[in-house]
Amino acid sequence: MGTIQIRDAAGAVELYYPAGNGAEIIDDRPERDMRAGMIIAALFFVLFLGWAAFARLDAAAYAPGRLTVSGQRQSVQHRDGGVVGAIFVKEGQHVSQGQPLMELASAEVRAQARIFGTQYIELKAQRARLIAEQLGASHVLWPAEFAMLKGQEKADAEEAIRLQLTQFNARSSVLAAQTGVLRQQASQVQQTARGYRSQLAASSEQARLIGEELESLRGVAEKGFVSQSRIRALERARADLQGQEGQFSASIARSGAEAGENRLKALEAEKAYKERASSELRDVEFSLNEVLPKYRAARDQLARLQIRAPATGTIVGLNVFTVGGVISAGQKLMDIVPDRAGLVIEARISPEDIDDLKVGQQAQIKFSSLHERDLPIMDGRITRLSADSFQDEKAGVSFYTAEVMVPPMELDRIRSVRGKDFSLKAGMPVQVLVPLRRRTALQYALEPLTQSLWLSFREH
Repeated sequence: MGTIQIRDAAGAVELYYPAGNGAEIIDDRPERDMRAGMIIAALFFVLFLGWAAFARLDAAAYAPGRLTVSGQRQSVQHRDGGVVGAIFVKEGQHVSQGQPLMELASAEVRAQARIFGTQYIELKAQRARLIAEQLGASHVLWPAEFAMLKGQEKADAEEAIRLQLTQFNARSSVLAAQTGVLRQQASQVQQTARGYRSQLAASSEQARLIGEELESLRGVAEKGFVSQSRIRALERARADLQGQEGQFSASIARSGAEAGENRLKALEAEKAYKERASSELRDVEFSLNEVLPKYRAARDQLARLQIRAPATGTIVGLNVFTVGGVISAGQKLMDIVPDRAGLVIEARISPEDIDDLKVGQQAQIKFSSLHERDLPIMDGRITRLSADSFQDEKAGVSFYTAEVMVPPMELDRIRSVRGKDFSLKAGMPVQVLVPLRRRTALQYALEPLTQSLWLSFREH
């Protein structure tokens, strides 16, 4: 018997044949290949079962949805309405808080604000002047709010100050002149009184000296050394001096009364000056109480002519496009989606999955309209579930709605890929995946079988 070895890619195979012309070739390769295949298949099956038993394949509810910002919009309205004078923004434009959006045209409001503003400024300046006069101050303390005025109001305030200051100086000068004359007259009278006092003192001294001389001469006159005519002459001189003393005393009294009267007139002039200021001040205060509410209302109405952005964000739903058009009171002009507002996603939940969902559950969101491979999957949270199902008449299916809130920092992750100027638009389609429970791939594969067995062993 001979042997032939044939080598191929699988290795050497020995063939045995008997010697002679009728040799028979025997090949055992198919049996070995079958055994090897079965071993490999069994090994693969075992490895697959091991992988399926430990590999995570969690259950999740899939729900299509769309981006909506209705819950975060800030509507822009006008309380009074009016005629559109200018429009400064357009749909989709990014605006900052306080930025003018549009302006209403109203000549009547501006005219009223101008009239009441001028009256208010004039009354405030007049009030400041009258307070200074009432206190007898040498200068006027003008309202601090005048320093903050701008434009035409500042010019009106400067003019009002000039007029009131002129009037203050004129009245002060008249009062100063009037009281000055009276006090000068009082001073002159007092000086005259001092002259009378000096003369009175001199007369009193002369009368005293004459009296002493008379006393010394009377004794000598009794002895005949001095004539009686001399004695009588001294007595007449002393009587004249005593009469002058009375006149001087009366003059001093009159001078004192006159000086006091002049001083009293000066005080009365000052009192009348202050009383007149007080009376006028009451009238001004009354007028201010009437004008101030009208002035504030006109200013508020004037300020509302310019409609400003309530928050930093993007203009959506612009409803006004025509300059000269009329808007009604309370009409919604546009909406602003704040930059830092969380995204709101409205998802459609299948009725089979609604029992597994609850408010507060985590969700994963992917924007199907954005095709970048490195675009991150955003994390969100279910904030609302509808209490009842809805019917899609076109598709003929029922669904529940879920509101999924995505925090602002998740949008920053997308901007890191798409750029900082990237903004999401309402209505963008999204895919929402809500993890339900942990399970392995093996449990997933066997789930239909276990469900069928569970139903089979139930008595109907």
